[in-house]
Amino acid sequence: MKKTFYILFIVLAFYFSWVFVGGQEVFSLKKISAISGVKNFIASIFFTDSTTTEKLKEDYSVTEKKDKIKLLIVAGHDDESGGTEFRGVKEAKINLDLALNLAEFFKDNDKFEITLVRDQNGYNPVFSDYFDENRDSINEFIVKQKETMTELIRAGEVHNVEGVIHNSAPTETVLKLYGINKWANENGTDIVLHIHFNDDPIRNRKKRIETEGKFSGFAIYVPEAQYSNAKASRAVAEPIFNQLAKFYPVSNFIQEQDGIVEDQKLIAIGAHNTLDSVGMLIEYGYIYETQFINNKIRELVLKELAFQTYAGIVDFFDDDQKKSLAYNTILLPHKWNEYLQKGAKSAEGVLALQVALNIEKLYPPNGFDRYECPITGNFGNCTSLALKKFQEKYGINNESEEIGEQTKKKLNDLYSR
Repeated sequence: MKKTFYILFIVLAFYFSWVFVGGQEVFSLKKISAISGVKNFIASIFFTDSTTTEKLKEDYSVTEKKDKIKLLIVAGHDDESGGTEFRGVKEAKINLDLALNLAEFFKDNDKFEITLVRDQNGYNPVFSDYFDENRDSINEFIVKQKETMTELIRAGEVHNVEGVIHNSAPTETVLKLYGINKWANENGTDIVLHIHFNDDPIRNRKKRIETEGKFSGFAIYVPEAQYSNAKASRAVAEPIFNQLAKFYPVSNFIQEQDGIVEDQKLIAIGAHNTLDSVGMLIEYGYIYETQFINNKIRELVLKELAFQTYAGIVDFFDDDQKKSLAYNTILLPHKWNEYLQKGAKSAEGVLALQVALNIEKLYPPNGFDRYECPITGNFGNCTSLALKKFQEKYGINNESEEIGEQTKKKLNDLYSR
């Protein structure tokens, strides 16, 4: 992004004699917008691809290259701006838990350099210092980008696109989000990934923190198509989407039903074209969904969601790295030792069973979808019907609505290694 403005500045300064001495304004977009052809020129520079899939993959494939793929992981919200919550489950906390799991998966992959904006100790000092020391320049960056975008929309060179209505962020959060974009641009970051959990807007607006909403599923937000990082962002998002969609439903909120959602207003992914790198914000599910309530199951599911994200990013660069995985999930292999029956809740064995039945293409059972039958660790009607089909498939009798000895043996033969 800096390069874009440097080019624009140099060209305009060369052609026009509006350069003043003593810190006065060099040029104003409002002044030059009336000049024939200049608006088109600004648009062509402002929205030139700032990153490409070809460049990302080329950088990844150069084995002797000292610089690794730089991935910036942003656990959404913080102690001051905690996000949503449900029955004691706080979004800022589970965002961080997932982020730490994701960083852990990348730890042994020498192709990537991982930076966390915040961890269990709070903000990374690199960022807390950056926010404190660069407040003025961050605010100038915001103003400049907004003015340019406004002029281009007014001139008809860029189209304003309305999308999902998001909650307004506090002033300090806005500065931090734009500051992250500015830092990423200045430090050659390749991918910026924001981690969040969603909430039903009606439930959230009415502050019904103990009441479940009506939506469920995940969505990946990427920059709107006119932005300079849009194409590459969508390309990286697609394999992550494919991984998550193997086990989890896409959000059934009407504006998120495509799964990958273009957005022009989200600061995290480059509102006003403020981010050069790939930018994504993943809403991993709605905070009140069953699998996020029980501590034990939530811990397993968050790790699994982090793994699927890791697998998707790796798949974008090199799908050979996934070939050693037997089940494409970390919830398997699993050793079934305990007897389980219909009615069991928040059971690790049931969670693994549901994943195994999903791989068998038996879960959700016929006539049901993933909204009705999510992977939760609860042994309800969906699991019972799918298990019945599994038992029929493998000739298991007299173990209706239970994981008895025969069923345990077959599951362990197939999915415990």
